[in-house]
Amino acid sequence: MSQQLGEHDLGTYEYVSDAYNNNMRIQEYKLPTTLADGEQTVFNTDVIKMTIIIKDQRVTKVTIVTPEPASSTYMQVFEGFEFGLDALGTWINTYHRSTSTHGKASDVVNGILASYDTTPDNVLTVSLTRAD
Repeated sequence: MSQQLGEHDLGTYEYVSDAYNNNMRIQEYKLPTTLADGEQTVFNTDVIKMTIIIKDQRVTKVTIVTPEPASSTYMQVFEGFEFGLDALGTWINTYHRSTSTHGKASDVVNGILASYDTTPDNVLTVSLTRAD
């Protein structure tokens, strides 16, 4: 089984966490070396709540929730995945569409779907899944 982007997932947890951690400078927001299968809350701070769903040690979904979508912490956490998974593209425009309208927006880059939803009180939820 390939470690990289799978048919229905983002890759093995080892691949995803290594790719992300290699691009994350904030120590407290690095991913643990291993995580068990299931829905795991990785961080839950005042700025970032991140959950990862893992099935058979393959990442099926990453969700990031932030009440501070313009913070450098959120930007760096998201970019950890964006740069790590080689998914540079139009997601910054999608982010702006969601945050400026306090609504939903989504886009696919390199087979990864980023779905954004910003509430009227400016809480942003972003989910990364395999675009099927």
